[in-house]
Amino acid sequence: MNNKTLIASLALVAGLAGIAPIVQADDPPQKTVQPGVNNTRALVVGDRAPDVYQRSEKALGNWKQKGLKAPKDQAQWVQINDKYMMVMITNGMIVDITPVER
Repeated sequence: MNNKTLIASLALVAGLAGIAPIVQADDPPQKTVQPGVNNTRALVVGDRAPDVYQRSEKALGNWKQKGLKAPKDQAQWVQINDKYMMVMITNGMIVDITPVER
């Protein structure tokens, strides 16, 4: 292999290596609730919310005015940080997460 071929091959490999990170698809942002006072980790749909959010006094009574869909049976909307979460009253499972509209 002569020097010109070697240099051309190395340039091609280096160029492809530089392009690879740019071409990778970006994953869509995941609905999460960041850690706060009552939760010490990021929460996602399917996680169990802290027990305090299963209590009726934490339920949002005006969910319709906030543009939220009707909660499922045995579920309620609560607000944690900057997100609304639909939480099952029975087991605390997070069913849906929606950002607070400002």
